[in-house]
Amino acid sequence: MQKKILFIVTEDWYFISHRLKLAKYLIEKGFEVYVCCRDSGKINDIKKNGITHFDISIDRKSLSIIKFFKESIAILKTVRRINPDIVHLISMRPIIIGIISMFFVNSRFCATFTGMGFLFIKKNFRLYLLRKMIISYLKFFLKFKKLHLIVQNKDDKNFLRNTLKNKKLNIRVIRGSGIDIKYFKYYSEQSKKEVRLAYAGRILKDKGILNLIEAYNIAKAKNSDLSLYIAGSLDEENPSSISKDYFNKIINSNGIYYLGSINNIKKYWQEADIAILLSKREGLPLSLLEAAAIGRPIISTDVTGSREIAINNYNSINVKVEDVTACSKAILKLSKSKTLRKKYGKNSRKLVESDMALEHICYQYYCLYKEMI
Repeated sequence: MQKKILFIVTEDWYFISHRLKLAKYLIEKGFEVYVCCRDSGKINDIKKNGITHFDISIDRKSLSIIKFFKESIAILKTVRRINPDIVHLISMRPIIIGIISMFFVNSRFCATFTGMGFLFIKKNFRLYLLRKMIISYLKFFLKFKKLHLIVQNKDDKNFLRNTLKNKKLNIRVIRGSGIDIKYFKYYSEQSKKEVRLAYAGRILKDKGILNLIEAYNIAKAKNSDLSLYIAGSLDEENPSSISKDYFNKIINSNGIYYLGSINNIKKYWQEADIAILLSKREGLPLSLLEAAAIGRPIISTDVTGSREIAINNYNSINVKVEDVTACSKAILKLSKSKTLRKKYGKNSRKLVESDMALEHICYQYYCLYKEMI
């Protein structure tokens, strides 16, 4: 009899970019795969792979307690209807609204923390109280029910252990979503006068996009051969969003090109010379994994998650969060040395060929699911 697994995520596009390959791997291993998420218009790209979809509207921006309970009830109804062997909750909000279901069904539950999110980045009194509530909430459920926790880096593992203070905490590190190193093959930097700096990800303050543009403009004034390409969506539902009007205003500079959401990320990194991400915190950023697999040097903030793939003075120049001056210097240093870019790029490739390869990540999840069953 086929084993059933239900993934609960916020949106279809996230499942496609971060979990679809795992789902296809599980289907090959004999699993029946379901996904519960919001349909933003890409759901057919999931269904065509033999995955059954159940629609749910998850409002990531809302902090309403009423909405939390409504979403929790909707998830419980879906879990009861499918009766899966395993429910896999992915990212903070699905974890919070989904673990209530553990008390009402016989399914086994696991939860992947893809990063601690804006709740643990922003510092104001309201969010401080909310953090305390969420931590107490998680502690309560973990006291009575077994939940397999997955994080993407050692820093988050230590953070959860120290925060939840549960000696029986079942937690392991699985490093990201994995990268298909057969598809994302090493690709040498192309000879051209322009040095292309590239960012891929959502257009959010917490991703450091404002700092990036400021640092680029400083560096551009000293090196006219620089250009900056930005790919990603304006995630208006995220509390860290940037308004469309303001974003269009600040990118109206010489040599900045905004491409929006793109279909061919491999080609994007092949045409880039330097990958950059100035995030405040990550789980393990897929964009840097893809860039590293192609063989690109990196400029990154020295933060949880990012430093798993961006190793200072090995394949990356790491800077402090919001240190625009240091970032502009890093841009100039890498842009003026093709030799250094080549060295860092080859080291990037070596990193992803280890335990970040897709096959390795999928196998780790498969072994976890078998253990749970």
